[in-house]
Amino acid sequence: MIQTFGLGQPTRTLSVRTKEGDLKLEVGRETPVSGGVYGRIRSGRCDEEIAVVEKHLGEILDRDLSTWREKRILPLTVPDVQELLLHQGTLEVEVRRKNGEWTMLKPVEAPADPTAVAGVLGEISALKATSFVSDTGGDLALFGLNAPTLALEVKTAATNRVLQIGQNDPKETNQVFARVADQNSVFLLPRGSVDLLAKLSDRIRDKRVVTFPSPELVQSVDFSGKGGDFRIERDEQSRRWSLKWGGTNRPADAESVDGWIKALYEARASRFLTTEDPAKLGFIKPRQTLTFTWSVKTSQGSTNRTETLRIGDESKGEAFVQVSNVSGGIALPAGLLRGIPESPLGFLPKNILPEGFGAVKGLVWFSGGKRKEFRSEGGAIWKVQGSGKDCPEVSGYVSRLEGLRVSRWVVAPGKTEFLKPEAEILVENSGGQKVKLVLGRSGSDGTAPLKIEGTEPVGILGRDGVLQLKNSPELPSGGERSPGTQR
Repeated sequence: MIQTFGLGQPTRTLSVRTKEGDLKLEVGRETPVSGGVYGRIRSGRCDEEIAVVEKHLGEILDRDLSTWREKRILPLTVPDVQELLLHQGTLEVEVRRKNGEWTMLKPVEAPADPTAVAGVLGEISALKATSFVSDTGGDLALFGLNAPTLALEVKTAATNRVLQIGQNDPKETNQVFARVADQNSVFLLPRGSVDLLAKLSDRIRDKRVVTFPSPELVQSVDFSGKGGDFRIERDEQSRRWSLKWGGTNRPADAESVDGWIKALYEARASRFLTTEDPAKLGFIKPRQTLTFTWSVKTSQGSTNRTETLRIGDESKGEAFVQVSNVSGGIALPAGLLRGIPESPLGFLPKNILPEGFGAVKGLVWFSGGKRKEFRSEGGAIWKVQGSGKDCPEVSGYVSRLEGLRVSRWVVAPGKTEFLKPEAEILVENSGGQKVKLVLGRSGSDGTAPLKIEGTEPVGILGRDGVLQLKNSPELPSGGERSPGTQR
């Protein structure tokens, strides 16, 4: 019967040694039904058995012994890696883990992106030889390994492994000869994997412009440069921003502040500048210097950290920035940095009525030689003072006035701009607080300066805002006309 199954002279034999004893599998001929082969199983734990096993098992046993060989050439436990070094000609890259954080020390000193470093280490650990060329070492010059074109060194507390890369395989140019320095084997690696490792410096460098953990944690920003020295600061209780400038403390435009801080937080470097002359990039006399302060928790409580950005020159749509904890500079889209106000005026709220002014109860309007006064009796009920006439349209005028914003603040222009104001509006709230708005002479583009009595800077109103102030409050919403056309 053994001959019937082709097991008198088995085609293949597999022996497995275990703690419990030896196991032997002999493979015979194929079964009449395709897909199977006969096999005899011998084990000291049970009687001899004849069984039908999948034909695939026999095919696996026919593979070359190199198929069973471990192809990974530098298997790593990523959390154990403490240092990573790359040598490629004159280029040296050194990345080291210190106090749990990765830092690049060469070719520049700069923070490393921990996610990117972990990704690269994962790639190194997963590197597999496509085939083994030699296990005796031999003449390394034949493989270009006597003077490797690239060497990658991975250090842990217990080991120091070096992967050496030689020349391309002349038969398969997309393969490259390689070896691990403390082993004799020479093997082939895919050229693409090696090319990725050669870009280590750019791949793992932290491309963030600022490194505070979150925009919400920023406590203050100090400015110096062409726009003068000033500071914006966030109140810990109310979370509101204030502007400290020229001995004064004023509310800051939270939307503007939060907007550009978030934009910087999300920004990434377009490219790194390591060899350029700092003077040519404008870093010797930066146009603006920003110092961010934020708080971090420690075992002793909390401590403040700072980071300084020096904004240099622009060229071909790029702006150059130097960060305090990074050698060299970085290039960013110029439009991103143009959104940072250079003057403290850029941080003032753009609404024309003070924050927290409350509901408007009284309104005096003067334009084109006409003066009108209105009082609110609650809700949309407005009356013309003197006649007692109801005028509900004033409610819409006041609503538009409360939402009106200047496009920007500027240093007060000459007095000639306000010699003959185009409109004067006096607004009063329920507490008796009054704000007087004086609209100066319009320019050719329809914009006009707006002076708010009691404040130094002057706002610039767009064409629509100018018409809103000049038109009589008695006009219905959507029916605005220039005072010169009113009848």
